[in-house]
Amino acid sequence: MGNNPTVMNFFSDLKNKFGDVSFTKADGYAKVQGSAYYVKEFKKAAIYDNGEEVAEFYVRYDAFNDDLEVKRNKYSITAESLIRDKDVSCVVDGREYKYLAFKDEKNNIKRGYVVSIYSGNTYTVYERLRKTYRDGKYAKTSHGTDFPPRFSDKTEYYVAVLDNDPIFVKLSKNRVLDFFNDPSKKELARYIKKKGIGFKNAEDLVSVFRKADLMGDLVAVASQ
Repeated sequence: MGNNPTVMNFFSDLKNKFGDVSFTKADGYAKVQGSAYYVKEFKKAAIYDNGEEVAEFYVRYDAFNDDLEVKRNKYSITAESLIRDKDVSCVVDGREYKYLAFKDEKNNIKRGYVVSIYSGNTYTVYERLRKTYRDGKYAKTSHGTDFPPRFSDKTEYYVAVLDNDPIFVKLSKNRVLDFFNDPSKKELARYIKKKGIGFKNAEDLVSVFRKADLMGDLVAVASQ
């Protein structure tokens, strides 16, 4: 990185804002069925500050705590936590994690890590992978079965229109069409029917917004 003062300042801030996140997780997570991570291994990742690559660390995403854990090198014993800042992003396994403000399912403003799975002229579709925690249950009788505490997978999708904050979108035809006004809504409804899109996965969602981008200026965007 040389002696670039901007980069050096970034590393100084990074060091000051890092915090050790490893002191209780190893023991606590061991008692829970499943994993707080989709990928447990630390993988080599590029860290960006305002779009400029400034470092390479080893990173994994804690989907329960919405935290990017970082090791300075592959042999580090302790993990630290990447600063949560909209200008700082991380690319690991080809996925870019950005810390953004977004509107959740209840229309409340929240902040967290999202990954872009489609970026067009007007629309950007984000995926948010989370892990939720469920308490364990003891069997009510000796013939019953205990259920240990466990982590469960949860995937959410968000759509940003131009430079606006991403908005939660449910995998359903009606919720997706709510992003558009007539006559665009009718045109896209015909496209959904023609293609047999059932909104069963992320690609179904992306295909509609990709089609809307191809329609260009003909698309009437609904106010969100």
